[in-house]
Amino acid sequence: MKKILTLTLVAVLLAGCGAAASTATGLGHSVSIAKSKDATADVAGVAQVDTVMAAVTFDGAGKILGVKIDSAQTKVNFDATGKITSDLAAPQKTKVELGNDYGMKKNSNIGREWFEQIAELEKWMVGKTVDQVKTMKVKDGGAPDIADLNSKVTISVADYQAAVAEAYENSKK
Repeated sequence: MKKILTLTLVAVLLAGCGAAASTATGLGHSVSIAKSKDATADVAGVAQVDTVMAAVTFDGAGKILGVKIDSAQTKVNFDATGKITSDLAAPQKTKVELGNDYGMKKNSNIGREWFEQIAELEKWMVGKTVDQVKTMKVKDGGAPDIADLNSKVTISVADYQAAVAEAYENSKK
């Protein structure tokens, strides 16, 4: 909830920072439980909810003036009997809050952490329309296949595109 409020405040600030008279701000999200796994006698199960959040400000022509994207990857582990084994009191952080502690950099073939990659994607989106964002050329695996991003972003972008598109729809209400 704190993250949604933060994104909302950022969106309001983006809308008020010298933007043209005709601007609109919207919030969008994408939620998936696809990475959840059943428990077996040998391996613990995990209920995982991946939530992408986007706060986006658009000009009167529908071009993106500012965008902030974050993702919460919430995991609850359980054993084969269904007993929860996760610390339910442990604080949950988004990928931006985790920063370098998220741990993507060590496995990244471009040497960039998640928050660095999403910042590059956000920069690319500024000045684009939602249609341009949604029709971005991607490689197998979903990473951008755009010269400006090839060496900066290797993460799959489908959920971010969906959240930005929803933010646009919500900005018109």
